[in-house]
Amino acid sequence: MLVLKKIYLQCSRQKHPPGQADVTGQLSCQMSGRNTRFEGLGVAVMDALKEGRENSGFIKTGIVFDSEEEAFSFGRYYYRYIYLGKEEVTLYSFDEHGKFAIYVSCENPQRAVSEHRQVEDRLSEVVQECRALGEREKAEYFYDWVYKNISYDQTLENRTIYDAVINGSSVCWGYVSSYLMLCRNAGLVCEPVYAGDHAWNRTWIDGEWRYCDITWDKSLGGSRWKFLTQKDMDLDSMHNNL
Repeated sequence: MLVLKKIYLQCSRQKHPPGQADVTGQLSCQMSGRNTRFEGLGVAVMDALKEGRENSGFIKTGIVFDSEEEAFSFGRYYYRYIYLGKEEVTLYSFDEHGKFAIYVSCENPQRAVSEHRQVEDRLSEVVQECRALGEREKAEYFYDWVYKNISYDQTLENRTIYDAVINGSSVCWGYVSSYLMLCRNAGLVCEPVYAGDHAWNRTWIDGEWRYCDITWDKSLGGSRWKFLTQKDMDLDSMHNNL
């Protein structure tokens, strides 16, 4: 019998993604850079789900890490930057003589793959719409797209990027992840920032971080939190009190 350790819970089952941040948005576990290796391994997980390679009820991905820490780092990256579906997908690590093999579990793998691709295709369409714009203009285009197309889910049930992009309704993490993935897919440097039970974004524009909280802007009307500077964010009592 396999004895597997759950790596990471999908963000849809959490109030917000794990990690800590102070009110200025300095994450304790920064992962802003693109990790091409992890992204390639993320594709391997999706391929394993598609092919349904099962072992004792779990799907073997063929991915092996040298340390458990690296396996957990991959899990964090996978849920934050790779998997885009709503169907719950859970990664596990299994100690195989000092190496850590990755398994995945999903009640409906085909649905997970389908949902992932739906979001991937929609985000790609949006990115292509502004491909000729500069970095600042792209960041503004993505802000406006998220603002226009996503409404806040008052039931607090819709928490994923799939809910936001495909169904047009989500809590803050759907806003954050939609804007995050649009920026990253367009080559912009963007990070999630979270404190308490809330989350927002910051994007590197014109040589400095610019913060935006699209959730609150959409919920309250206007654009008060559109591309605030670091100084403005430090002085913003609405976020400092979270």
